[in-house]
Amino acid sequence: MDQPLGGLNAGKAWRVWVTRHPVGAAMWAGIVGGQIATLWGIWLPGIGLPALDWPLTNGATIDPKGTFVAQFAIGGLFHALDCLLFALVFALFVFPLFRKVAVNSGTNMLKALGFSLVLATISAAFLVPFVYYKGYHVGFGGVNYGGWKLVFAIYLWHLLYGVNLGAIYNPLALDDPLLKSSAMS
Repeated sequence: MDQPLGGLNAGKAWRVWVTRHPVGAAMWAGIVGGQIATLWGIWLPGIGLPALDWPLTNGATIDPKGTFVAQFAIGGLFHALDCLLFALVFALFVFPLFRKVAVNSGTNMLKALGFSLVLATISAAFLVPFVYYKGYHVGFGGVNYGGWKLVFAIYLWHLLYGVNLGAIYNPLALDDPLLKSSAMS
């Protein structure tokens, strides 16, 4: 069978492209990872967890007197920008801090999952109790409001984002021979 993309299979060709285009790859990872995790967050009641409708939650925080449609639209825009921004932060600032750690698909995924756990902790420790539900004394991750299920849902949501971030933003080591031998740009 012919191998496309200059003799590389699609997975290797993608990793070459990611390595050569970290900003574009991070943007794709943020868009796709954010969209998939957001859909799952809204569907979490299907597995007995509370819904995490971050677009509506953000919209209600930004425009508390707006209509449902206005809140969802503005919240969705800001939530999508958050997902994009955090993917860029990961790719351009956090990922390079761990360059001495082996760069392969497994460790790249672990880096993304670790980053997503940091984001989950920020969400649970700061955003939920002090921004989204300020004054309601909901506690860490809303434990006083939704119990352990809400905290678990927050971490699960962020891990879903991290899995997609790590699967899509999966560069090669800078000294990988594929970067020298590939004619792709």
